[in-house]
Amino acid sequence: MDPETERQWFRRKVLGKATDQIKASLRYLAENEKILLTNGQGHEIAVRGGNLEDIKKIVVFLPGRSLPEDCWATKFHVSTTVGFIHIVAAHDYLGILDKLRIPDDVRLYFEYRETVLPRLREAGTVVEEPDIMVAFLSEKDLPEPGSIGRLRAFVQDLDAFDLSNIMRDLQGHIVNPERSYDYYRIMEEFARVPRSVWREFKTRLVISLEASKARKPHRAFRFAFPKTDCTFMVASMDPDWPVTGVDGTRMRANAVAMFTEAAKYDLKTRLGVGLLISKDGEYFQLDWCVVDEPWADNPKMEDLLATTSLFGPARERMVDSFLFRDATYGVEV
Repeated sequence: MDPETERQWFRRKVLGKATDQIKASLRYLAENEKILLTNGQGHEIAVRGGNLEDIKKIVVFLPGRSLPEDCWATKFHVSTTVGFIHIVAAHDYLGILDKLRIPDDVRLYFEYRETVLPRLREAGTVVEEPDIMVAFLSEKDLPEPGSIGRLRAFVQDLDAFDLSNIMRDLQGHIVNPERSYDYYRIMEEFARVPRSVWREFKTRLVISLEASKARKPHRAFRFAFPKTDCTFMVASMDPDWPVTGVDGTRMRANAVAMFTEAAKYDLKTRLGVGLLISKDGEYFQLDWCVVDEPWADNPKMEDLLATTSLFGPARERMVDSFLFRDATYGVEV
């Protein structure tokens, strides 16, 4: 296919039809108070357009080999009706997902992309998608052409933050299973936070797993992410407490709820997501809990925190999400 035919296809299908489909989707959301969707679990969820605060509009296209350079350089389109629309080649989009992995980091990337691309166009600077990715990962003000080599130093520390194994069967380990939608609330809270939070949670998870494996008592962990007003808690069950049978089930449910509520109260957030780890013979049991209620003074909880050592001291610190490997000094942030 010749370049001019490819150019006409790009203008007609990508800049034309695809952007029109986005406009139609947004119009559909606006015209319907709620859209009912049923997932593979048989759960019906209402999507309400009015509740969607941050909608990223993205067109992903599969380019031909003869696509002209001016089409390749078209990385966004500004519509008079729906605003900024991202234009991304399919292989670049897959690269974005492969590098970032975490839903909120993907959201932040497109937020960054929307900020820098108009500035680059105004300056007449042409960059490739990897240049944008390097600048985002490095927290640079603007991408620079030819910086793709920096991606080779990026550390994809998947083992340090990946929680997919424990979340795969999360629905079967929720306290108050009759409240089946708690599963989605927990997944939603993890989807709203960056890789750094996943890594911090995984670190505490591994320590708590080792404590349960060794049957050694260990103080519970908790940390908050202020941006989403959520506290995350990880605890290992006291090895002297029952974990099986009617008494064990009740004990685990009460323990994860108590630890989660205490952690949430201690760090003064609205939300609390908690995980309790216990050992049953050769197997580990994972019990999850979510608490969502406004913070309010609670004398009983104050007394509990004052008279016990449920958690260690709290301190505020900044944690980087992305790491790079320096050729001389090893890993750097």
